[in-house]
Amino acid sequence: MLQQSKQRMTADNQFLKLQTKSLAKGRMNSEMDSIIQQRAENTARLRGLRLAKQAQDQALALASPPLKTKRPKVSKISA
Repeated sequence: MLQQSKQRMTADNQFLKLQTKSLAKGRMNSEMDSIIQQRAENTARLRGLRLAKQAQDQALALASPPLKTKRPKVSKISA
């Protein structure tokens, strides 16, 4: 009877170790999934903001005529 108890306790301990490892891996995977999801949402938000700014900048560029810059006159020196 004592032998069965030891075997049972050993088996229970091994099972608990495996179960703990499995739960830890599952928790880590769920945390990684949430981090990946947050990163994807943030990337999509930033991409939307960037595209909106680019569209606004392009609309402003098309609405205003380009400015002409004055070039300084070059005087000809005769030798």
